[in-house]
Amino acid sequence: MRSSLRAAVAALSLGLTFAAAPAAAQGALKVGYVDVASVMDQVPGRAEAQASFEREAQGIRAELQRMSDSLQTAVQAYQKEQPTLTAAVRQTREKALQDRQQSYQQRAQALQERGAQREQELAGQFETLVRDAINDVRTTEGFSMIFAFGPNSALLSADKSMDVTDKVLARMRTIASSRPAAPAARPAATPTSGPVAAPAGAARPKTPPAN
Repeated sequence: MRSSLRAAVAALSLGLTFAAAPAAAQGALKVGYVDVASVMDQVPGRAEAQASFEREAQGIRAELQRMSDSLQTAVQAYQKEQPTLTAAVRQTREKALQDRQQSYQQRAQALQERGAQREQELAGQFETLVRDAINDVRTTEGFSMIFAFGPNSALLSADKSMDVTDKVLARMRTIASSRPAAPAARPAATPTSGPVAAPAGAARPKTPPAN
């Protein structure tokens, strides 16, 4: 989930940096800026979502490890018995092993896709909350524009009195308290750090070729 949130921060920063630029032609402006990365780090529910994903990742890795170990054990048993088997039996056993390997790969892919969808849902929900808080502060405080401050913004230096980060944080918490909490992570999502990775050396168990 960290990668999705980093992408959301970058997108939000770029969007805010250039938002409402045409208003400069309307006369004197009240301008502020917000540290978007800091706000995103403090989004209500983010820490809980991260912890939930990390707990879930352990279960996923354990499930895939069990499937891989079971398949490897079956392959090793077949290799030991292969010299004593007839051609027909070898063909049947190898087909069964190949089917199990395919099932393993399909399961891993399903976990990846479901987890990626969950990451996008959470990142989008957090980004919406931050945008709403910034827009509310801009409206209620009478700002013409609020720029994004951070490593992905074009704002290099500014008067600290223009920093509205604390106001955005306060408004964000108020909005969050009035909205339903983000749903708990569903079973069988992917780990937060990236796609599901099979245990080393067990991702593609090899079935011996038929003689």
